[in-house]
Amino acid sequence: MNTNSSKYLPLLALTLASVLLASGCLGVTTTTQGGGGPSQPTVACGIPDVWRGPAAKLAQRGFSQAQLAAVFNSPNMRYTSQPMAAKLKELYGIYYRSDLTRELQEKLYQLGYDILIDGRGGSGTQNTIKRFQADRGLPQTGDISDATLAAVNKALRTDRKRALSSYSPPPAKAPNRTATYESFTNAQGLAKIRAFYLADKKTFDRMSRQFQVPGEVAASIMWIETRYGDFFGTHKAAANLASMAAASSDFNVVREAVREINPDRESEAFLKDYARQRGDWALNELAALMRYAFDNGHDPTNINGSIYGAIGWGQFMPSNLSKFGVDGDGDGRVDLFNKTDAIFSIGQFLKSHGWKPGTMTEAERRAVIMKYNKSGIYVNTVLYVADALKKSK
Repeated sequence: MNTNSSKYLPLLALTLASVLLASGCLGVTTTTQGGGGPSQPTVACGIPDVWRGPAAKLAQRGFSQAQLAAVFNSPNMRYTSQPMAAKLKELYGIYYRSDLTRELQEKLYQLGYDILIDGRGGSGTQNTIKRFQADRGLPQTGDISDATLAAVNKALRTDRKRALSSYSPPPAKAPNRTATYESFTNAQGLAKIRAFYLADKKTFDRMSRQFQVPGEVAASIMWIETRYGDFFGTHKAAANLASMAAASSDFNVVREAVREINPDRESEAFLKDYARQRGDWALNELAALMRYAFDNGHDPTNINGSIYGAIGWGQFMPSNLSKFGVDGDGDGRVDLFNKTDAIFSIGQFLKSHGWKPGTMTEAERRAVIMKYNKSGIYVNTVLYVADALKKSK
């Protein structure tokens, strides 16, 4: 998906025209008057109902009917509740019903599971619930819900292993500074990234001179994010982002996927509020993705990425392109799927978040990389690989 792609523009135009003809959208009036206010864009073009909310909002942002038809009538645009449901369940477990979360944690402890009892439903609690569900032959959802509590209560009636009074919080652990993703730091993995890095070292050196960011750090990030361009993700970024945006306009599209955790009005109000917030965030990312794709002659619906829409060699969120994207190869465009542009864009990101020339302390390096990914083991891996590459110069 290199940005030297003027050859793709006629193909994109032909795709747009064929979609418009198939959906009967050519020549459709696109504005309506309502409530005495100014004319507002509307969505015609036979766009499926699930997409009409996001499409209307994107029309208000200036996207043309041709662009909207090309995106929302594409066969790649399949609605999925997965990303929004996963996020809502995560937020619900962390910020809502802490009493339910604590009760589950206490009873799981009594069943013999080692768990931190803190009333917060993070990944540790969800993974423990999954282990419980697996042990009982139940679907492994990890959900903090009344249904999960009912299953735990049933198990307690016959299988209580220890008293709650025996619980004591585990001692606080110092952050692990050595654990890494072994698949990226084993000998075979390091040999691969070293070969990639040395082959592109002139480009990394040029980026380093411009941003004072070590090339091996940028290479390490690209290695961990996409195996140096070998794996960009399995999700259609536009479809996932649009699916989240759809839940902001109409909670019903995700209601069934979170039904087990919203049995009352208060819970549903919480979920609806966060669906609006996260859906509006997703709409901004979708708009940025569409602008990026149309500017570069790409089909926005055919771009793979992460579950939440991160794309390209460095797995940037689309909105970061306008902030940190750099035209590294000088062709007049910024393309996250262009290796040189990605190298320079990562350099710009790290410099903008505090990387500085000269010697930096370990804590300073960690703080900057944490802005890229807030995972301790991720930071450990980036620094481990970068330090290994530095020795190969």
